[in-house]
Amino acid sequence: MKNISRRDFLKGSAATVAGAAALGLLSACSTNEAPTAVPTDDKFDKECDFLIVGYGLAGEAAALEANDIDPNAKICILEKMEEAQAGGNSIASGQTVIVPAPDDLDTFKRYLIACSQPNPIPEEYIDFMAKEFSDQRGWIQATVDKVGYELGYVGGGPVAWGSLVTEFPDLDGSSFKGCSAHVRKAGTTFEYGGVWRGFDLAVRDRGENIELMFSTAFTSLIQNLETKEVKGVVAKGADGKEIRIKANKGVLLACGGYENNLQMQRDFHGMDLVYTGGTPGNTGDGIHALMNTGAKIWHMKNQTQSGGFWLGIKVPDHEATFMRNFSMAGKSWIEVCADNQRFYNESAAYHRQHMKFKEYGHYVDLPHDRALPVDLIFDEKTRTAGAIVTKWLSWPITTEGYVWSDDNSEEIAKGWIIKADTIEELAGKLGRDPEALKATIDAYNAGCKSGHDAFGRSIETMEPIDTAPFYAVGITPTLVATTGGAERNVKAQVLDWNDNPIPNLYEAGELGSYVSNLYQNGMFLAEAIATGRAAADTAFGGRSTVTAEVSGEVEEKIDITKKPDGTYDQLIKGNHGEYTLRATVEGGKITNLEIVSGRENMFMEDDQLKAFFDEVITGQNVEVDAISGATLDSNNLLDALKAIFK
Repeated sequence: MKNISRRDFLKGSAATVAGAAALGLLSACSTNEAPTAVPTDDKFDKECDFLIVGYGLAGEAAALEANDIDPNAKICILEKMEEAQAGGNSIASGQTVIVPAPDDLDTFKRYLIACSQPNPIPEEYIDFMAKEFSDQRGWIQATVDKVGYELGYVGGGPVAWGSLVTEFPDLDGSSFKGCSAHVRKAGTTFEYGGVWRGFDLAVRDRGENIELMFSTAFTSLIQNLETKEVKGVVAKGADGKEIRIKANKGVLLACGGYENNLQMQRDFHGMDLVYTGGTPGNTGDGIHALMNTGAKIWHMKNQTQSGGFWLGIKVPDHEATFMRNFSMAGKSWIEVCADNQRFYNESAAYHRQHMKFKEYGHYVDLPHDRALPVDLIFDEKTRTAGAIVTKWLSWPITTEGYVWSDDNSEEIAKGWIIKADTIEELAGKLGRDPEALKATIDAYNAGCKSGHDAFGRSIETMEPIDTAPFYAVGITPTLVATTGGAERNVKAQVLDWNDNPIPNLYEAGELGSYVSNLYQNGMFLAEAIATGRAAADTAFGGRSTVTAEVSGEVEEKIDITKKPDGTYDQLIKGNHGEYTLRATVEGGKITNLEIVSGRENMFMEDDQLKAFFDEVITGQNVEVDAISGATLDSNNLLDALKAIFK
């Protein structure tokens, strides 16, 4: 047996929610249970104009838009997590907001349609996303400027249409012009959770009319059974006391998906074992509530759950997982499945397409959910080569602040990684057949020697697993998001099974997302902002007029030929530490680019770095596209190049 915890993470306080009686509180025990009636004159403990459940990006955007429309409106936001753990999945994401070019929306729509197959969504929803994603830049900029944040683009300069890297380049419409945007502290290149943090400061800057209630779990909706109108919610505070809150203009559910509810994963998606790499707070609270109100449920079992499942390393000390390093520093490692065999090409760059690969002509998930238990097996060479986890993503790192040791020694000492002197001993500790595991490793080692791998793994990523001690750690599917929830229209109104809006009930963000199959990087954050604002616009009967001129559309082109001959160094403060770019100029041309210090602090793989440098030198252009799968380092390098040649 493994020493990896595989416990369920069902949360009793908010895993069951309600439906309604005459004007009443629906039972919070079972969707099959008769509703518990309460008197129509039942008292409320608190009253507000607009009540938002969930303080992620969608909830923030809704509160800010509502406040823009009516600064005197009383807005209440419930967040089940404590203040230090707030932010939802938006705080742990890669922070990309997709922005399609205004003059190329038809192409972008074709791409959205292609990504949605074979589960297409109404054309009206496609039109909404295209227009809102393109138009909302001015509002975002105006919102965060006041609190010392900015809307920045790939490369750090003005928007450069066409700089966005599409994840599925073979799909129709993938040639659309677009860019990636980040919200971050003014003057910086990137900030973990920057978009949420900037919006959080903006919310707090609005004053007392936006009330934040942390450690307050939403437990039930209050709904009139006859009219279906949602009147408010029941919630439970940190002290365990129940509170009934009336919402005059409606309730917005922006409380995320069901990544961290294993029973729901088994019931609705058929996954035996899966964890979250984001907030532990996403336990399906909103989905239970929506079901009990008669909402039309969709996207619960999207192929791949849209955002894909990633390769997680679950340890007993943290509820969310770490993520296995996308680009392992060492080369002497494999993954084995339930029958002690290898089962796929472990080293391919699946992260560049949200962990999808093509099978029978279609993009599908990696096979881990049907191959469990899976173990990462490696030797001493890989152990000392670098951390086996990605050190810039996942909740334990971005939010809880854990720093994984570079040589993995601290995690071995904690018992998170199993250690043995022989492969046979390692197999025994894992509960695996020693002879079968040894045969699998011998076959892999033979492939290293012959230069051919049975699973098509590049020989450049392979070295024999032959240096004791040997190590193993469990690999489990890890979700970054789910898209299941109620179908919502373009006004963010929740629809019932007859496609009629349920009065005063709204939905935004990941919960009930429009994304129905393949996920393009940047979609979720853009959708969270757009749908949060749409909910506020509908509830308050208007649209915010707050906007900002989106300046800097045209940047003076950098002329490399004017740079004197010489060698120029630029220090880059990356997310993992500092590194230095050196550019050599001869005869008005860039003749060489290299990293002269701090290479270990970059996320980019060697082939990605070479491709980036080759493109700059070949084109003599410092405004090239970011490298797919290494956007952060690409952006840092582009900023450094512009600083050298400006």
